[in-house]
Amino acid sequence: MKMTAMSLSRISISICVFVALIITSVRTDAADDAEKIELARREAFRSSVAAIVADLNGGSYQRFINAIDRRAMIDRIYGLRLIDQQVKKQFNSSMENSFDNMIKSEFAAPEDGLKATLLGVESRGDRGRAVVRFDYPKFEFNYHEYDLRLDAQNRLIVVDWTDYIAGINFSDSVGQLLVMSAPSKPAMRKLLDFQNVKDRDLFEFGELLKAARDTQLDRYLEIHGRLEPRFQRQRIVVETNVRVARQARKRRQMIAALGIMAETFPDEPLYALMLLDYYFPARKYEEAMRALQSLSEQLDFPDAAMDARMSAAALVMGKPQDAAAFAERALELEPGLELGWWSALGARAELADFKGSVEVLQKLESDFGHELGPDKLKKNRQYAQLLASAEFKAWVESKQ
Repeated sequence: MKMTAMSLSRISISICVFVALIITSVRTDAADDAEKIELARREAFRSSVAAIVADLNGGSYQRFINAIDRRAMIDRIYGLRLIDQQVKKQFNSSMENSFDNMIKSEFAAPEDGLKATLLGVESRGDRGRAVVRFDYPKFEFNYHEYDLRLDAQNRLIVVDWTDYIAGINFSDSVGQLLVMSAPSKPAMRKLLDFQNVKDRDLFEFGELLKAARDTQLDRYLEIHGRLEPRFQRQRIVVETNVRVARQARKRRQMIAALGIMAETFPDEPLYALMLLDYYFPARKYEEAMRALQSLSEQLDFPDAAMDARMSAAALVMGKPQDAAAFAERALELEPGLELGWWSALGARAELADFKGSVEVLQKLESDFGHELGPDKLKKNRQYAQLLASAEFKAWVESKQ
């Protein structure tokens, strides 16, 4: 039986369609498999980080410590830094017994325990990041941003992390300290972003690093005052100014060091949280707001504490409507955050929303254990209108 050209054409078309269907099916299956793998990885990141945060809140650091690849972390700490070989040898030998304590010291837990809040986890493939907020007394907050990855079995590995109250990531902070332990001329030159350094200037720079290493603040400041301006503007020096003053517990010197940091690196998100300790006391509220916005963009996850602080900044800038909007968002995100309620109180009182202010006062008393009568509130002049309002007086009478 002869096949006509038309028949052959129809057969060819049928074969093509059949092959196309197979290819489409294979591609669909492959896409489904890839999606399932990605979803499994995302869940591994999310659940693993959530478990670590839960353990931290329970007073245990072991899950976090176990997630760190020690060998890889040591390699990151050493990096391309020119660290004295004897210092390396001592560091390697001490890691066996001191690694856990070194990691624990990064969290600076208050006496009543650590309070950590997971703000978010995001990932793509086997790489991820997470941001955790740490709450301290007197409405102080810190943030850790974690660089993460998964191994072949989807087990979480903590690659490194940035501590925003210190303005540096962990591996860099340890690496710099190792260089300062015995700074050689090549190592010191590598710390600088300019060349043609005279031996005399390099010697002074080395003495500065040694003073920082030994937390000799007076000597450090004396040497710092003799340095050329280009040395004083170096990132390593600007960071060290703050660190040494903080370690020596000298607030006046620390504020001065933060002032230099603000002048030298005003737009560096890494320093934004530290600089709030300079901007607010100096009443540089515009700068404080910019720092908060910069940090918020860097962390890139919603955070009630950040909104509450922005509310406070907006209020002192004379923008009560903005302050109220920030405060309301903070309450929506995290109703259990006390600072959000204080921010709402300030904004509502300024806007003469006395009914709303009384609602906040009731919340602060019932949920956070405060007693907020006239004697307590009259210490703050921003509540003067509230205290004189009929709504406040009726509330006080209702409690008697």
